Amino acid sequence: MRPAPYEESLPTGRLMPVIGIALIVIAVGAVALPLVLPPSPGQGLGPGDLAVLVGTLVVTVVLGIGVVRMRQTIRVDDVLEVRVTPFWYRRRIVLDQIASVTPMEMNGLNSGGWGIRLIPSGTAILLDNGPGVHVTVRGKRALRFRCNEPDALVAALEARGASVR
Repeated sequence: MRPAPYEESLPTGRLMPVIGIALIVIAVGAVALPLVLPPSPGQGLGPGDLAVLVGTLVVTVVLGIGVVRMRQTIRVDDVLEVRVTPFWYRRRIVLDQIASVTPMEMNGLNSGGWGIRLIPSGTAILLDNGPGVHVTVRGKRALRFRCNEPDALVAALEARGASVR
């Protein structure tokens, strides 16, 4: 009988919502400023300028809302899958390709910063400081990500036949 799939979902820490809200406030301020200030003589905003301002506002506010709502999901079934929503990042690793899984403490200094980052050995996903794992993949770039229970993740991978040591 197959073990039940392991799944863990992590919301962002305190930093990402602050960054997202700051992004939204700065975008609204940057767009409102030219609309509030009186134009110089002969220097009014044309329809093209307004379209650029509104387009910039919409894109930046949507990006800011995405950063506020960001979430990471880890699932182990036939593959190890790590997703970051709503930004459509997904990495699927076939369990046979896993060479090792090492629990580690993750922070911005050893992961290249917060977010989805390229590091010398592969890719790091860090939405908050805390425990995580470093997954070495045969023939591909490694993956480092945060998870609340690294030992439970390692046990789930071992239960499905992945070589994690």
